[in-house]
Amino acid sequence: MMRIASALCLIFLALCMPTRASAQTLPTSATKLTVGILVHPPFVMKSAAGEYSGFAIELWEKIAIERHLEFAYREFPSVTPLLAATSSGEIDIALSDLTVTALRCESVDFCTPFFHAGLRIMINEDRSNSIGRLLRGLRDDGHLTFIGFLAGVVLVLTVLTTVVLRRTDGNFTRHWHHGFAESFYHVISVIMTGKSTYKGGQGPMWRILAALWILCGVALVAYITSSITSVMTTQRLQNEISGPNDLGGKNVGVIADSPGADYSAQRGWDISRFENLPTAAASLVTHDIQAIVFDAPALQYYDNEHPELPLTEVGPIFDPHKYAFAVPKGSPNRIPINHALLKLEEAGFVSALSVRYFGRD
Repeated sequence: MMRIASALCLIFLALCMPTRASAQTLPTSATKLTVGILVHPPFVMKSAAGEYSGFAIELWEKIAIERHLEFAYREFPSVTPLLAATSSGEIDIALSDLTVTALRCESVDFCTPFFHAGLRIMINEDRSNSIGRLLRGLRDDGHLTFIGFLAGVVLVLTVLTTVVLRRTDGNFTRHWHHGFAESFYHVISVIMTGKSTYKGGQGPMWRILAALWILCGVALVAYITSSITSVMTTQRLQNEISGPNDLGGKNVGVIADSPGADYSAQRGWDISRFENLPTAAASLVTHDIQAIVFDAPALQYYDNEHPELPLTEVGPIFDPHKYAFAVPKGSPNRIPINHALLKLEEAGFVSALSVRYFGRD
């Protein structure tokens, strides 16, 4: 009886062992996975028809095909709710250009990194000092207000000159609009050259007005010259960005909840936060910001997709980091996904994907 009981126990253990081993494999098509995604081109993109594509999407779907997995995508608006849903187990895996950080590892587990990236700087390569840009610079620095005040003084002097000349010069025109135009011409002449060819004015009032012309002219010309020179020098210096060391004192655009935003904030740069890269790029084109600090692959892809915009990347890649899929803490899916990722890397699939999206180095 003891031998029979022992044999039955061995048979029972043999039957149970495959079941325990199969529990460590990735779920089969019988289990439908919920895959959380965040649209961040070129890793996750969404077409007008609502179809998803991109580097991370293609990589995941390759794994799903080889493992015969069923899944459904669930889109999230930003990184924070995506990682929160992953941490709570609401979703089985998170896909995007998710950066592996020590802080994030406290709430989720990351799979083997599939992409090595880093930060880079994008600038507006249109370095010309156009009239429009010069006027915006004068406005932003407050010069236009004072120039407008001086212009108002010139108009007041022109009116006073017209009144005085009508009373002191019998040969001066009696028509107001002709008299105003002639007075304006002589006022500007004095402002620009310090003298006037007009000989009709006489008396102390005329001499006082002439002196005011000269004083106002010297102040106006000097101020306009200095303010324009100052703005043009500032704009030239703003264009001289070749790396992160040049960003101090610049208005730097960053994408909210991104490594670039954290890096820039830690260095105390003057930053403007944007919801996404297209809105930041639009501000860069209009010179509202001087640079964008963001993930190098995303900047490169956006630049390649928009050759009509005067944008370019400068300087080396800095603050290197890695992208990986995220899963809930202790997820049984992590090891099988890592195994599948390593097989795809060894087969050259990941490298070919990188060349297709970003070109060769």
